[in-house]
Amino acid sequence: MRVIAIANQKGGCGKTTTAINLSACLSGLKKNVLLIDLDPQGHASLGLNVQPQNLAKTIYNVLTTDAEAKLRLDEVIVPVSENLDLAPANILLSAIDQELSGKPEREAKLFQAITLMVSKKTYDYVIIDCSPSLGILTFNGLRAATELIAPVDTGFFSLHGISRLLETVNLIDKRLNCQIKVKALITMFDRRTKFSHEVKDEIYKYFSGNVFETVIHNNVRIKEASSYGVPVAAYDKRCRGAQDYIALAKEVEAPKRKEKAQTSKDTAAEKITSFIQEVQHVKKGTVVTFHSDNAQNVEIAGDFNNWVSSVDSKLERIDNGVWAKVIHLKPGAYKYKFVVDGEWVTDPNNPYLEVDETGNRNSILKVK
Repeated sequence: MRVIAIANQKGGCGKTTTAINLSACLSGLKKNVLLIDLDPQGHASLGLNVQPQNLAKTIYNVLTTDAEAKLRLDEVIVPVSENLDLAPANILLSAIDQELSGKPEREAKLFQAITLMVSKKTYDYVIIDCSPSLGILTFNGLRAATELIAPVDTGFFSLHGISRLLETVNLIDKRLNCQIKVKALITMFDRRTKFSHEVKDEIYKYFSGNVFETVIHNNVRIKEASSYGVPVAAYDKRCRGAQDYIALAKEVEAPKRKEKAQTSKDTAAEKITSFIQEVQHVKKGTVVTFHSDNAQNVEIAGDFNNWVSSVDSKLERIDNGVWAKVIHLKPGAYKYKFVVDGEWVTDPNNPYLEVDETGNRNSILKVK
């Protein structure tokens, strides 16, 4: 069972929307999913057409210190669809911060509840929609999780608050000796604006490559689906928003598929090392690499080949998710981009970028 928290201190970044739609799309992949609404606003519950004000049992009853109101996690679960269940929340949850203040192991209440859950169904995923504040509730969500998805929109204040969230994660890691894998998800992306692309590049640099390849684009269907209380894939499976979240679910599921195929990071690293050694001793060139689990075709184009994407510029897949190519260049600095399944992208693992005369950002390759 994988427990994934979805958190960002900044509001309006698509946190709850991501929690709802990722959960629904994972369930669409025939995975049993439990979505825990850990926000007193109860928006994840509303987004699945569960009315919080009508509920007698919520996640509050799981976390409360009141013995008479106390319930197990499995006792508050509401079935939503065949493979998707919900532990709902309402405004009562806002009292938890005060109730748990000063109590021993107050940050571990949700972790204990998940561990002690009695259910006929075995969950493949537990998704936690955290509160937008860094209080006891968010601490509980992070303590219970082994993975954190941080939705980051491409607005002006996109990275504001992320540093505090990451500080909280580091604090939990040190205090409890547990490691949370953090990965950013770019949301509300408008590919038509230059500013969105600039912020996207900054997110890649800020998170040092720990960013999902999937990008959630601005799509009115997502908002329409929320207003009807259904996931976007159930509302309009063909729309861009649904396709983005389906792709995200597949990317989240990808590590498990890799494990079944017995393909490890160590094996990939060995193949890359072998490839580079061959280049150094035989082919005598510069190695460029790109990492993508889902790409079908990767090419490189730059001012060294007149920005022509062709068969000659195609990278070779040397392992699942790893693409590489040898190019022969004289010493100097070169502008370039990758062309991934027809879409031009900067190198997410290269921090060196330069804006050209048209305002586009290009990666810079330095050859000594």
